[in-house]
Amino acid sequence: MSNQCPATCHSYTLEPEAGFNFITLREGETLTIQNGEQNNLIFLMSGSFEITSEERRNYVVREGHFVFCFRAYTYEIVALSDVEIVKAHFIAAGAACDMIPFNSIVGKIKKINYKFTQVAFNEPLDLLLRSVKLYQQNNMKCNHLHRAKIQEMFVIFKFFYTPQIQLRTFYNLFDRNQSFASLVRNNAPRVKTVEELADICGFSIQHFNNMFKQEFNDTPYSWMQKQRIVEIERLLTETNVPLKSIIKMYSFTNHGHFALFCRKYLKKTPLKIRKEARAKKLAEQ
Repeated sequence: MSNQCPATCHSYTLEPEAGFNFITLREGETLTIQNGEQNNLIFLMSGSFEITSEERRNYVVREGHFVFCFRAYTYEIVALSDVEIVKAHFIAAGAACDMIPFNSIVGKIKKINYKFTQVAFNEPLDLLLRSVKLYQQNNMKCNHLHRAKIQEMFVIFKFFYTPQIQLRTFYNLFDRNQSFASLVRNNAPRVKTVEELADICGFSIQHFNNMFKQEFNDTPYSWMQKQRIVEIERLLTETNVPLKSIIKMYSFTNHGHFALFCRKYLKKTPLKIRKEARAKKLAEQ
């Protein structure tokens, strides 16, 4: 493919935070999905494999089916034949779309008899996966494309899979999912705007604002600003991070803009805050 995204593009990334990978394994080869912060969906495009985890051992997955790998577990996949896999990874279930019903159906979780199992592709999902496979084979690494396809995937789950299948598939995510407050706190350091935070948490901006107000009794912007102030003060008083690095980290236009921010919210210039913190440490030694 001749028309590639340049690596200098801000949306070009080798490993999007939410996105897809296309993986091929020869018979007998293994793939390990380590436990971590991301959840994974393993879509088997061709062949068959055996998967083992804390949930179930030596479970055989057939072509045209997928399984959900919860972030708290480690999964080992062994190819029983040559296989093609599309792997989707994401942090929160859902998308920036109010039609995603995950939050409204979680209350039914206790009615589900959960067992780790595979789910068959339907036609819309198969079409999505074939397009993702084509993009990956052509080395398309645009983060916008990956995020859009993840959102499309969850919309397909909403429209073409029953709530019961959704709940059975994502049971671990719903049953043990971090609270909304934890989700916000864990993801806030990754983003710079309320819109980005709502998106990474998997909610529309309107739904996110409503939930945020109920949980924190504050607006997302105000809360994020307070967190920003606390973290900047910590960097100035507890670390030796250069001022120019902090300015760049928090997107201040220049040193004057940063100094104005510190005087407004911390009542002193950044140099004075750091100088006083160092003097205090020396006095305590």
